[in-house]
Amino acid sequence: MTSGLQFWDISIWSLLLAFAGIFLASLLANALIQTIRPLKRALIPSPVLGGFLLLIFLTVYKAITGVPLIEESVLEIITYHTLGIGFVAGALKFNKNKKKTTQKAIINSSFFTIGGYALQAVVGVTITVVLFFIMNAWPSGGVLLPMGYGQGPGQAFNWGNIFSQYTLDDSAFGAFEGGVDFGLSIAAMGFISASIGGVIYLNIERRKGNFKMQKDEEYQERLALEDYESEGEIASSDSIDKMTIQFGIVLVIYAVSFALLYGLSALFDLSGVGLLVNTLKPVFWGFNFIFGVAVASIYKLIYTKLKDKGVIKKQYTNNYTMDRISGLSFDIMVVAAFASINLESFLEPKLIVPLILVCVAGGVVTYFYCQHVSRKVFPEYKDEAFLAFYGMLTGTNATGIILLREIDPQFETPACDNMVFQSLYSIAIGAPILLSLGSVGKGWTQLIVCLAIYIVLFAVLYILMRRDIIFKKKQTEVQETKQE
Repeated sequence: MTSGLQFWDISIWSLLLAFAGIFLASLLANALIQTIRPLKRALIPSPVLGGFLLLIFLTVYKAITGVPLIEESVLEIITYHTLGIGFVAGALKFNKNKKKTTQKAIINSSFFTIGGYALQAVVGVTITVVLFFIMNAWPSGGVLLPMGYGQGPGQAFNWGNIFSQYTLDDSAFGAFEGGVDFGLSIAAMGFISASIGGVIYLNIERRKGNFKMQKDEEYQERLALEDYESEGEIASSDSIDKMTIQFGIVLVIYAVSFALLYGLSALFDLSGVGLLVNTLKPVFWGFNFIFGVAVASIYKLIYTKLKDKGVIKKQYTNNYTMDRISGLSFDIMVVAAFASINLESFLEPKLIVPLILVCVAGGVVTYFYCQHVSRKVFPEYKDEAFLAFYGMLTGTNATGIILLREIDPQFETPACDNMVFQSLYSIAIGAPILLSLGSVGKGWTQLIVCLAIYIVLFAVLYILMRRDIIFKKKQTEVQETKQE
């Protein structure tokens, strides 16, 4: 070969072996969950178990041979890109179903979500600041709690990686050594928290007689078959396969989002402004999926206009296929993320102690926060709201849906729609948290300011969620005063 590589060189096979290992671990995990009853009852998603299985295998292999079978960098690259691809595919779906929910419920759900992130940030940062004075832990490390629990392994990896590359010129705290492993471990513990907390809640409420377990496994398949193809779509197989077009659109849009990010980064570098280069640049690259969603939304808008004018005759994107691409991407992301954890990092007490405290406190606080808000804001379907949002705020949307299906398999309540449709509002409402990530690890002044922002944001969002009750009480008090 002209490159100097031979077909038997391991570098040619490394990426393929990584994907083969990811899929093998996923299949094995699914088989174990289907055959071992306690695992199935634990509601642990197959990709999560698959990630742990692959992590154990790679750790043992490296311990025996002295060399890694799959490089951590390969798994980290897969994690980063599958996150963006999954979001782009999800954003390309055209909503053709009538919403069961209301605009007010969707906005309250976005307050619910971002309020959870803010609360997790307050809890996490407070713990790591205290541990800094006790055992010299990285003081801003706790901000990875909402990234790992709330956003999932993709964002936990992105920001753990950014923090780990800081120098003393970037941050008064220096680099967060083991930041990637810390963030990914929080994400892993988040899924476990979702499973434990979800099972506990289901058992408590079921014993109270509040609901019956009614999981309908046939419904999911029937729904998928109905949504497989819509009227006016392109043929399944023509001169080019339909799947090729679907995946091609996703990757082209993701490439356009990369070009946009690259161009913005170049402008930031040319400006020489420290805020743009050192803060906004890593923030933008850390949230690459938001740019992907933005480009996908612009594509849908242009496409819809052209189709309405008759310029485009056929429907090129298929919702069912986009769901499969998104699901595949996120499954790969979860397995690759957990498999890339370096267990040797946890031999260091200043990493393992904060991890345990942050994860336990985060799980407990999130549980009671979701329980309280669900009962006060969504009393008509409080159990469904709790399971959906607790699953999402400790894992991903998919985890929330897994828990919700245990009592609402056909999504008859608005809980699922609330969780899905709140995303657009949440990006805007959660902007202070997202933007703070570029500053929170820079020094004590920035850390204190960011912590104050999290506290104020949580308080404001909680008041907004309870606005009907609060303002109603004030009106009642005013009326009673006038009568007196």
